[in-house]
Amino acid sequence: MPKTKVYVIKRKSNETVQDVVIRTLKSIPMKNFITHSEKRILINPNWVCSDHSDTGNVTSTETLEGIILYLLNEAMINPEKIIVADGGESGASSYEVVLKNNNVSKLEEYGIEVRDLNSDIMIENVKVSEPLALKTVNIAKTAMDANCIISVPSLKTHSMAETTLSMKNMMGTIFPKGIMHSNLHKKIADLVSVLRKKMKFQIIDGIIGSNGSELGGKPVKMDLIIAGEDPVAVDTIGSKIIGYDQNTVKYLTYAEKKGLGTADLENIEIIGKQIEEVYHKF
Repeated sequence: MPKTKVYVIKRKSNETVQDVVIRTLKSIPMKNFITHSEKRILINPNWVCSDHSDTGNVTSTETLEGIILYLLNEAMINPEKIIVADGGESGASSYEVVLKNNNVSKLEEYGIEVRDLNSDIMIENVKVSEPLALKTVNIAKTAMDANCIISVPSLKTHSMAETTLSMKNMMGTIFPKGIMHSNLHKKIADLVSVLRKKMKFQIIDGIIGSNGSELGGKPVKMDLIIAGEDPVAVDTIGSKIIGYDQNTVKYLTYAEKKGLGTADLENIEIIGKQIEEVYHKF
């Protein structure tokens, strides 16, 4: 059985963020996973707070722009099919601040749409199959309507989940989020099980990581893009790069047991930089 591939690509000194994102997605190539036949694509960044991306606390607009340019120019996706959206801090003012601080409006110049998922219609009481801890959840209609989700978290640690990467990033699609805070690791796996078929690709923005707290960690320049189809494998490699494994990041184990992907390093082929080449203990 072929191994799951996870791409760990280091930005070159002469590359922009957009350059390294496009180079990564071309080398995969991502258009084998996401084709022009997609009906609706949700690009889900991490806009958990209103900080600028140079803090490492939110996904950078440059990373999002690189993904959009690839989808338009390489995968030949109609821009009207693309939505960039997340539900971060509650309140319209917080949403507007994160957009302003990160110049997100420039993405709309490509003909795509930007949305606040906290203001979206919620599909209520979506049932979780064989739940570990989360029986039902309210999920934004935008996420439920999408047939393709690209999760684009920043590379961060988290006070409860230890790391917050492509799977935990799906919390941006639900409301209220407080329901997740007990049994968090199990509930991350449960939530992803609802959306897994839509989660066709994951791209961790590791250009600047955040070490210490999901809302106020210390920025760490990593210059990495970590990408792959399998969210469990991508999050496993992302976690290992910053010094965490399944013993502490338990949602990886729960997700693997639910059949959402692999956390076994023996079943993961790393393309590009190996873990020891880019390792930085957070």
